[in-house]
Amino acid sequence: MQNIGGMLLAVCLLLPALSACSAVTPHENFKNFLRNNLGKSVDDPSSDVARYPQLLVGSQVLPNGNIENQYRWRGACRYFLEIDQQTRKIVGWRFEGSERDCEIVP
Repeated sequence: MQNIGGMLLAVCLLLPALSACSAVTPHENFKNFLRNNLGKSVDDPSSDVARYPQLLVGSQVLPNGNIENQYRWRGACRYFLEIDQQTRKIVGWRFEGSERDCEIVP
């Protein structure tokens, strides 16, 4: 009987940990990857802009004066980072493409 109580306790403690592993979908993980860049300088080595320069497709100046860089991802997925020209900080992001292409498996 004591052994069953110990196993029940172990299962109860293990369930929250298992559910935490699957709480983030691959698409949400991709969006978290983009959010992680907000506030960073494009020159910051920890920003994805600096770590993956080969993904840059092009740049354009937005009507508000900021720069929008376009990056390629998987399949038809493209993501865009908006950069303040004065501070060179990333102030916004967006993506185009399907959830299936715009994903990072956690």
